[in-house]
Amino acid sequence: KQLFNIVDVDGSGYLDEKEVGTALKLLGFKWLEEKHVEKIFERADLDENGEICLDEFMVEAPKTLRTNLIKLAKSNGGDMGLLV
Repeated sequence: KQLFNIVDVDGSGYLDEKEVGTALKLLGFKWLEEKHVEKIFERADLDENGEICLDEFMVEAPKTLRTNLIKLAKSNGGDMGLLV
């Protein structure tokens, strides 16, 4: 919820695609291209209204975070033998 509130720059209670992209970049997922952000946004926008509410965010965020945090750890810790 805190991440949602941080990236909801306009305070609307909804995230647009740009705000989602900003959130992903803030988390360090710099490898995600615009097309990846679009797909994540489409998956999260369950009611297809062009905005993501907190409930939609809470459904999609764990999946997206899990996948991309593993990639981030591999890119940052793989050389140190931290991941098997």
